[in-house]
Amino acid sequence: HYDVKMPCHLILSKLADKCPSAVLAVLDSLVEPLQKTVNFKPKLDAVKQEVDRNEDMIRSALRAIASLNRTSGGDCSLKFKNLMSEISKSPTLWDKYYSIRNE
Repeated sequence: HYDVKMPCHLILSKLADKCPSAVLAVLDSLVEPLQKTVNFKPKLDAVKQEVDRNEDMIRSALRAIASLNRTSGGDCSLKFKNLMSEISKSPTLWDKYYSIRNE
């Protein structure tokens, strides 16, 4: 749910910066929920508020992924490497990720 995921992404980003070893220990279990979030598509009949919320959610997840990538260097988890590969192959996601990474 939106109201739960957004703070969780923020907490995950902070944890990745402050306590990287603990986050890296559970990195594999974090990949699937993040992957589902960034790949979620709202229904075709979704109202603008739902679409905007989904965009916010994707940006929030990408922010957390950027923090994880800085922490791990991308070399410790095959699942995480696959997620980064998937993001880099999607022009839309890559543009968002790149802009977030450079904030």
